[in-house]
Amino acid sequence: MRTSRIVGLVLLIVVILALALSFAITRSSPSLPANYNSLRNNVVRLYRGELGFWLNGDRVTTPVTDWSFTDAIPNIQIETRTWYLLPHVVRTDIARDDAQLYLFSEYFAPAPGQTDHRDDFPNARFWNRMVVRDPNIRVKIGNRLFQMRAYPLTDPSQIAVARQAFLRKYDDIRKKQELPESRRSKLYFFRLEPQRNTDS
Repeated sequence: MRTSRIVGLVLLIVVILALALSFAITRSSPSLPANYNSLRNNVVRLYRGELGFWLNGDRVTTPVTDWSFTDAIPNIQIETRTWYLLPHVVRTDIARDDAQLYLFSEYFAPAPGQTDHRDDFPNARFWNRMVVRDPNIRVKIGNRLFQMRAYPLTDPSQIAVARQAFLRKYDDIRKKQELPESRRSKLYFFRLEPQRNTDS
């Protein structure tokens, strides 16, 4: 009898923690579709390596003068610095205009009856908030690891250049941007600045 009570209490605690975690995950990035940002989906993404805590790879410590190799790489991973000290890794897209690299973040159109977070940058995406708070990030391109800083673009002319770089590289982004405004996601861009890698 006592054992069954302990097991029941443990299960209740696990369920409460899972619900709390699911709520926290959903609230952390409200610009994402609810089904994409669920606890279950995040566990799957963690298993696939799309989310994580630390990046591993071949650290690049020498200056790069030609970033054209990024044209053939559809997705990259970035490691941000969080306020709770545990790094946060997320997968995103990268594009370039000549020697300038950019990241982008997509704020999705809301489902019917849901709040529209498309203008709520950077608050509606967790990793955006972390990068704005601390621009020092690590970027994994292929298996190469780069120390960089990421700065959100605010100048309309720079935003237009970054936008065109992504529309040229990614057919799916271009097609989604051709949707009616009510269904069209809003794109935000970060300028990447390589830094000397000082990791030991």
